[in-house]
Amino acid sequence: MKNYYKLLLMLVLGISIQSCQDDDTEFGEIITPSNLNISVSIQGQSVADPNGDGTGIVVFSAAADNALNYTYDFGDGRTGSTFNGVIEHRFVQLGVISYNVTVTATGTGGAASTETIVIDVLSTFDDAEAKQFLTGGTSKTWYWSVAESSHWGVGPSSPDRIADQAPAAYYTPAFFSVPAFGRYCNDLTECFYEDEMTFTQDGIDVIFELNNFGSTYFHNSYLSQFGGPSANNPDNADECLPFDAPAPGVITFVPTTDTVVPVEESRKTTMILPNDNFISWYAGSSEYEILEISENRIVLRCIQGNNPDLAWYHTLTTDVPVNPNPTCS
Repeated sequence: MKNYYKLLLMLVLGISIQSCQDDDTEFGEIITPSNLNISVSIQGQSVADPNGDGTGIVVFSAAADNALNYTYDFGDGRTGSTFNGVIEHRFVQLGVISYNVTVTATGTGGAASTETIVIDVLSTFDDAEAKQFLTGGTSKTWYWSVAESSHWGVGPSSPDRIADQAPAAYYTPAFFSVPAFGRYCNDLTECFYEDEMTFTQDGIDVIFELNNFGSTYFHNSYLSQFGGPSANNPDNADECLPFDAPAPGVITFVPTTDTVVPVEESRKTTMILPNDNFISWYAGSSEYEILEISENRIVLRCIQGNNPDLAWYHTLTTDVPVNPNPTCS
């Protein structure tokens, strides 16, 4: 009997060893990338302007032996990734700022090598007027402009994505717009109008905070990622789900470049909200082009994160909504 158990144990060990060998054969040799080198090209850099021309644009090129992809931590709260090691990034903190940029080259089996470089970059972009409008110089809270027709809607993002539209379709909610108070009296949208978006001045920075009172209105294509749809949503429509709002943080303001909106229809300033934050309604994007802004009204445009064919429009106001969730008969 003892010999039997010994034979059984040897058989199990043999199968385990063979399995590991098979795994090694399947995935191949794990090789850590080596000889990681990083080169940097700052736009407009010269002897007279060693930190660039003020655009803040930098092109990075990384190369390593046996690397499959490269990830970048730019040292300004943003990251990026690329397979060929080349990536462009715009630094927007005003003035000449030193950034610790970390590049990670990843090889087979997740083996990785990391290098960090320090670069000094000049950025001169600053939309001080937009910051003043957003904050009033201290702090302002914004709400959906519920009494205004087309305060929320969708249209085509660009002729490259959806052609054969009138020119205005690419900077207006041409496909669908919500009428005034259009999301009232619906169990699935009861959280929609109560959200508060607060912008607070902190030196030259602006801090964004979303108060969603514990639930957020999600585009239906994102429901499964956040615990939906609920039992009372058999048609998989957009709906409110329990959700903790992202932490507040500093907004990144950048010049708007990748847009089809004509210059006369856009401020050409884009806000990148921190910590994957968003303006009340979740469509997978934290980047909002400012089309219009004044002391008490903003019109924003964003591209849906999982469907770049669609551009969404939000109109906000500083006027507190009257009874944002009325009792409906």
